[in-house]
Amino acid sequence: MSAEEVVELATAFRLYGFWRFDIETGHLFATEDVSRIFGIEHREGPMNLVEIGARIHPEDMPLLMETFERASAGRLTYHNIYRIKSDAEHYKYVRTVGKFRDRPGSSGEVVGITYEFFERRPGVTFFLDEPDD
Repeated sequence: MSAEEVVELATAFRLYGFWRFDIETGHLFATEDVSRIFGIEHREGPMNLVEIGARIHPEDMPLLMETFERASAGRLTYHNIYRIKSDAEHYKYVRTVGKFRDRPGSSGEVVGITYEFFERRPGVTFFLDEPDD
């Protein structure tokens, strides 16, 4: 399978958003799917970190911040599963996987992927397209 086919299959049944955090400027840039996952309006340019933080469950925020700081300082790869608001009263689980990446002439950046996390249900099959006969 090509890289494009792998991404196409991975994103067929859930939202996958890709992002980049510029350590020097403190700006987060992300695809439209990240905004959709967090339930916020997508805009071109840097994302509003206050708006994103307000969507994360307050009990999960300290661990997320600590993990991100350690990954940035130690140039590490990491992952977190945490809760974000799905509506006024409920939360859903998402997973973020990120890694430090050197960027010449700068302090570097952290890049990653965020996706909705849900349990698998064995025996359930979905067809998105009609098969070609």
